Amino acid sequence: MKKLLTNQYTFSLISKGIILVLGVLSSVFINRYLGPSLKGEYAYLLNIIDLLVLILNLGIYHSYPFYKRKKVDDIQDKYTSIIAFQFLIYTIVSIILFFIFGSKVEYILMFLLPALMVLKKQLGFIVLIENINLRNLINVFNQLFYTAVLLLFFLFAKSNIFYVFVLLYVKELISVIIIIYKLKAKISIFNVNINFMIMTIRFGLFPMLTSLLITLNYKVDILILESFVDFEQIGFYTVGVGLASQVWIIPDAFKDVLFSKTAKNDAIDDLKLSIKINVYISALFIVFTILFGKWLISVLYGGEYLPAYFVTVVMFVGLIPMIFYKLISPLFNATGKQKNIFYILLLSVLLNVGSNYLLIPLYGIDGAAFASVLSYSFCGSLFIYNFIKIYSLNLKELLYIDKNEIMRIKNSLKN
Repeated sequence: MKKLLTNQYTFSLISKGIILVLGVLSSVFINRYLGPSLKGEYAYLLNIIDLLVLILNLGIYHSYPFYKRKKVDDIQDKYTSIIAFQFLIYTIVSIILFFIFGSKVEYILMFLLPALMVLKKQLGFIVLIENINLRNLINVFNQLFYTAVLLLFFLFAKSNIFYVFVLLYVKELISVIIIIYKLKAKISIFNVNINFMIMTIRFGLFPMLTSLLITLNYKVDILILESFVDFEQIGFYTVGVGLASQVWIIPDAFKDVLFSKTAKNDAIDDLKLSIKINVYISALFIVFTILFGKWLISVLYGGEYLPAYFVTVVMFVGLIPMIFYKLISPLFNATGKQKNIFYILLLSVLLNVGSNYLLIPLYGIDGAAFASVLSYSFCGSLFIYNFIKIYSLNLKELLYIDKNEIMRIKNSLKN
């Protein structure tokens, strides 16, 4: 058991598996608690907040693996101090904006939420590099807490979006407190190295824009849908997207480990095997969704969400091309190829936006799903092409597991 839990891939997969189950349960509780219309409104507002977080973090954390590879002195303390200083500034600005634009006292958390989420995102990446198992434990604990409280809301509380935002704030705050305590971070916001902070922002500009683009690639459809359909239809759409995003947790488990490994070396063999395993797993999920998707949606969310079935099937098809982005991007980021990632995603987002505006008026939420998968396929194809070209590989090496890899998997499981 000790060996099992100390292996990074195994522990990451176990923790992600737990998070996947809890994530599905939390999606059940929140969809049943809010109903299709309020859930659609909540998803729309949360997408806006998520985009703000990606812009406001300035990409500072993206440079951490690069400078860690260069063995910069006191690297962790330098980053935590910069991040804390950033949080202080954003919090002050958020409070000022609330008093200028806030219409209700309870909205103060919505103004403060982006600043806290930026802090958590930055610290979460540092702990991912320094101690991936700790990061996974924190994520499991927080998802368990989040799911349990959503269950209480579903059972005892009247439908209210604000309650869910309060829960999200508390969840993020708990993560931040645990990370700071476990990292034993030496934070000094008054001794921030300004020159180093500028260097991290310059380095992180492309990764930040890249993260913004990939998030737009995932979520721009919901923002565009708001102009053409009502919140109830968006609520149906988010069920399909939500179920697919839960399965994305599996390649994310491998991606987290690859972030840690590529901070030290290229880890090409690990990357190739990770791609193959995830392609096969995703193919199984696609078949399962086609056969049992209607039953699954009805059991989890109720018959009122059955219009989400076709969207769910289409979004699951998009799992495979996005595997290539998720698993190859850590290597490109660690080796300084941020521009490659940026331009691929820029083209993908432009294709996504154009396809959404073309297909949503014709096919509604089904059109949004088609547009997303088209964009994902374009993105994944370009990532795999660049990876093959740069490292002189062929496509067969990324799709077929050979005898040596089978033996490697067997030995890993045996050990």
